Amino acid sequence: MNKIHTLLYIPNLIGYFRVCLLVLAWYYFDDPIVFLTFYVIQALLDAVDGWTARYFNQVSKFGEFLDIVIDNIGRGILWTRIASIGIFITSIEWITFVALNHHGSDWKLKLSSSNDLIVRNALKNGFQTPFGFLIIVLGTHGLPIIMYMMKYRVIFEMSYLLLHIIHILCIIGRLFSFYCEIYVISLFVTEDLLK
Repeated sequence: MNKIHTLLYIPNLIGYFRVCLLVLAWYYFDDPIVFLTFYVIQALLDAVDGWTARYFNQVSKFGEFLDIVIDNIGRGILWTRIASIGIFITSIEWITFVALNHHGSDWKLKLSSSNDLIVRNALKNGFQTPFGFLIIVLGTHGLPIIMYMMKYRVIFEMSYLLLHIIHILCIIGRLFSFYCEIYVISLFVTEDLLK
């Protein structure tokens, strides 16, 4: 019964709802306003499910797993439809997910003591720094959204200059994210080779 109970934790229910929103977003992909509404709501719920997990003391390995899977599926929907390089980016994100699972649930703790300055600063305070914001919010999550907006010419009364500045910041963040992903993957591969 305890395993079934975990499936019904509030943050996991939010996760299932996020999946429904992603299905709707995917269905309405070519309608920018509807797509962005569903996609952005599910992205915002990503923060809510983490908060509810901590608030209700409903943190679980399944919930952590579900959260990352939903994030990767959501970004994968975007990346594979907006850019020819999207399948590569999505593949790197999934390979990184596998490598992080290898490190166990305390992967943030292990990697935050890394000798690599970029990785260590990215993970400082659980990504709760300006550099972590650049990498996670702008780079990993923001870049595909901005690219979608540019492809479908959705600017929401935003000047093109501001949009391009945000786009450049997102690209920089994604490059740092890619660096960290390659670091994690290489750590996984070298640890396995040294065994």
